[in-house]
Amino acid sequence: MNAISYKQLRAFAAQYGAVVGLMWIVSFAFYIIGLTRPLVGNVGLIIGLLSVVTAGFLIRKFRGEVFPLRFGQSWWMATLIFMYASLLMAVAQFVYFRYIDNGLLLQTYSTIMQQPEAVAMMQSMMPGEDAAEVSRQVIDLLKSISPIQLTFEFLVYNLMFGFLLAIPTAWIGLSGKSRTTHSQNR
Repeated sequence: MNAISYKQLRAFAAQYGAVVGLMWIVSFAFYIIGLTRPLVGNVGLIIGLLSVVTAGFLIRKFRGEVFPLRFGQSWWMATLIFMYASLLMAVAQFVYFRYIDNGLLLQTYSTIMQQPEAVAMMQSMMPGEDAAEVSRQVIDLLKSISPIQLTFEFLVYNLMFGFLLAIPTAWIGLSGKSRTTHSQNR
């Protein structure tokens, strides 16, 4: 791969990362809505899973129309796509946690942790510990995290998952027909 092809790969990865990032933002919005309406949360999960397939098909499109890729190059492009998507998602999450959330996520988790099923589960996971005290400590910890810290945590998780998801995404991108003529390399 020459320098021009690498620049094209990066440019297309940024564009494709914006598409995947928008899918992640929609998925996150459905997740937040799903905290109070569980069926909507499932839609968010489906959109999140479809983002991996979408990235694979975008890589396949690049491979077929722009430049033929080997697995390593396809994996690198997928990694870049998920990196750009993670950055876009981090911006959206910061805006949400800083300006929109107003404690909804914390309140929902607090309510969930006080339900009898959650208390029983925590007691079975930590025998001898006071489940109510552990719940209080977790809620206090969540209250102490600033929006930027929470966003950074999600960014790190998204980057790690993107690094791992790049493997099946690259595989999806390599399946199908490849461009056979190499005379159009730009």
